[in-house]
Amino acid sequence: MSRTTNRLRWTAAVVLAAVLSGTAATTTTAVAAADDDQGPLLLTVTVPEDQQEPPGEGEDGRLTDAELRWAVSVQAGSESHLAGQCNFLVAGRPGTDGDTGGGRLWTDADSDLYHGRSGDVRVVRTVGRGADSTQRTATFGTRCTSPDGLPVSYGAGRTTGAEVVLTGGAGTRQADGSVRIRWDGTFTVVFYGGLVYWWVADPELRLDARGNGSLTGTLGGYGTDQQDTTRWEPLPATRAALVTFTGRRLDPDSRGGHLVPDYCGERVTTGGRVPQLREDPPGSCWGAFPQAFVDFHQLVGEPEFWYTTGTRDEIKTPANVSVSFDADESVGSAGPGGEPGGGGPGADGGTGAGGGSGATGSDLESDVVPPATADRPRGSGGATTGDPDPAPSPDASGSFLPVAAATLGAAGADLIPEGLIPGGATGRRLALLTTVLLVAASVAILGFRQGWLVLPFRRRDP
Repeated sequence: MSRTTNRLRWTAAVVLAAVLSGTAATTTTAVAAADDDQGPLLLTVTVPEDQQEPPGEGEDGRLTDAELRWAVSVQAGSESHLAGQCNFLVAGRPGTDGDTGGGRLWTDADSDLYHGRSGDVRVVRTVGRGADSTQRTATFGTRCTSPDGLPVSYGAGRTTGAEVVLTGGAGTRQADGSVRIRWDGTFTVVFYGGLVYWWVADPELRLDARGNGSLTGTLGGYGTDQQDTTRWEPLPATRAALVTFTGRRLDPDSRGGHLVPDYCGERVTTGGRVPQLREDPPGSCWGAFPQAFVDFHQLVGEPEFWYTTGTRDEIKTPANVSVSFDADESVGSAGPGGEPGGGGPGADGGTGAGGGSGATGSDLESDVVPPATADRPRGSGGATTGDPDPAPSPDASGSFLPVAAATLGAAGADLIPEGLIPGGATGRRLALLTTVLLVAASVAILGFRQGWLVLPFRRRDP
């Protein structure tokens, strides 16, 4: 009894020591059986090396490759008020320096003004419907088409569904939920088919522990006037809040989430332009983008697109913002935006990993993304048990050995439901230690069944 017990204790000590030291160890131990007609039982446990953090995150909460997705608003991908024209997104600035020489309609001869990709910025759009839909980088030829390939139409409710995707975001996320991430890159919003446009450079997200904060950026572009389109003036770089958030906390242990911007009930002054409508329009709510943002668009020449006026207000609501702490594990698109009537996509405030319908950052590099795989849960494969029989007999003497002999690296990822494992290094360590406890429990149960171990109040038969 004492010799067998000592061997079991020695085996458990080796397993625990290997786990706590963070080094790889493979231990094969021969444990003596209780009866002389049985050979030794082999217990093999492999403890992997302590896994390094993914490229997009650090142990101390540092982020190096965060992803930002934003469609700005439904109106930014819809049919323009100018018949036959559309509003669309551009990666980077138009052309080479952002100056098209004046407010004018972009024709096929101006295709070089459009960029679907610029550095770490892309414009992606959905192609197809339902399970057959994919996401692709937008082009000049597809900038005004809906997912089914038809021209966008306000009357028919067809929009491009395009959004900008920025990767390479650097910053931190803290245990209290506060977040600060900055992206390097620029994207442009074009209205009236090219007559008016403006851009955002180097957006930054800041959220405090209560989920209050903003997405800011450096605004720029050229100013014109609806009454005098010959006016074309470079605008001063203006750092301002694009959208603000109240109570939209991101779980620091998740992959990221979707944030619903403030809009409904927000008041702005319009500087003598069309006044703000403060009555809920059908299917939406009255509101506005931040005051500084609206003030900047007074210079651009189209401030009415950013607050309720009584015209197309249901598509002015800011799009929800999608944030992924690691671009390789994207939470996907956040949806068209808003909470009309208190609901809408992302109404939970983005607390959690999120699913979305968008593609992952790594998949976007191929330009074609099957949404059915884009949101596939991690660790969906079956656990490796080392036993070819998936359902061993419960009466077999070795019925617990398949669990005890499992490779801990696989067990940690697959035997424990993903929803119960926190993200990051903490989750991996929890999974690993839980698996060790499963191994220890299996050995103990096997010991009692074989008679190696006895309860202290039970007298062993001679």
